[in-house]
Amino acid sequence: MNADRWSSVGSADAGTDVAASAALAVERARAGRRAGLLVVMARWDLDLAAVAAGVGAAAGGAAVVGTSTVTTYAGGDEAPAGVVVTAIGGPGVSVRTASAARDDPPYERGARVAAACRDTSRAHSTVLLLPNGTDLQQQAVVRGAYSELGPAVPIVGGGSGGDVVARRSWQLHGAPDAAGRTAVDVVENGLVGAWLGTDRPLGVGTAHGLQRVGEPMVVSDSDGFTVRALDGRPALDVYLEHLGVDAGALGEEALTGLGFAHPLGLVRRRREEVRTVVGLDVRERTLTFVSEVPHGSLVHVMAGDEEAVVAGAGRACRDAAAALGGATPAGMLVFSCVARRGLLSRTGPLREARAALEAAGGADVVLNYSNGEIARVSGAAGCHNQTVVALAL
Repeated sequence: MNADRWSSVGSADAGTDVAASAALAVERARAGRRAGLLVVMARWDLDLAAVAAGVGAAAGGAAVVGTSTVTTYAGGDEAPAGVVVTAIGGPGVSVRTASAARDDPPYERGARVAAACRDTSRAHSTVLLLPNGTDLQQQAVVRGAYSELGPAVPIVGGGSGGDVVARRSWQLHGAPDAAGRTAVDVVENGLVGAWLGTDRPLGVGTAHGLQRVGEPMVVSDSDGFTVRALDGRPALDVYLEHLGVDAGALGEEALTGLGFAHPLGLVRRRREEVRTVVGLDVRERTLTFVSEVPHGSLVHVMAGDEEAVVAGAGRACRDAAAALGGATPAGMLVFSCVARRGLLSRTGPLREARAALEAAGGADVVLNYSNGEIARVSGAAGCHNQTVVALAL
């Protein structure tokens, strides 16, 4: 553990008293210390108002940001927990937080939160964003934040899990008042962010572990989320040809599974961003995505198995640790993707969590399965699917 900053994790199963469980997770994370920031991951089907009350009661003057989620692993726990809290503190870290409501357009949401939590008093800065994960607008949120932050401030985070059918997810936000009390609010379909200022850099790592299948293709007709043509031909036909699959031999359920197993890799100048195929329309011959696939992009069909996916989690965490410049990680926040679980066995998520823990060198680690991942280190883009994003203290 570094002397000037620390990070630790506490978790609790959600019993009949949800507020008490949330308070217990905070107390376990703080371990009697004063934290600057609490990052809360709470299962989306819990009483989140009770979670907020319990977190606020035990916060001890810390700022709070949080997100609803489907699955979160804490440290070496054998099973996901109902409430997981990461506490961050120490004199080497300064924190400011902000939130924006769903009434704000996504771009303005990102810009408003970034501007409100800005703190340039430290040599290094990183912004943690926890946006709505069900509205397909994360790239707009990141662009809005980038418009305020510029290229020098990394942005990391993950989309909130929730009711995907109703397109509802939730965030938590609380800032201490003058008396040191923290009232935590529940925000629906909004955005929360935390500015982490440090005297030494934080580390960011990304990896997915997937491999390219076949030759690259050009997106020749797209409105962003629906790709109609690849290489000048119907997108579904070209996609299936790359996989050697006859659409007529597959039912709708099998086609959907094929899309999760074989996303597209969007080629950027310095990296490759994965885009999950969530819809294969046999009648229209189109592909639908949860993140933008712009017209004119170069893409590859991707594939991978459980071993590759687990290895990708370890690589992201090792890269994040290496970016600390030789310092030992005090802790790590890791965002994996709910769509990656389609490539994993029943025990695969636990294997992924353990790979992250091992790569962190024994530091406390939280692995959260998010709806879309954020890692903007270079350029204005930074939204990922089926990818692991790790933030190392």
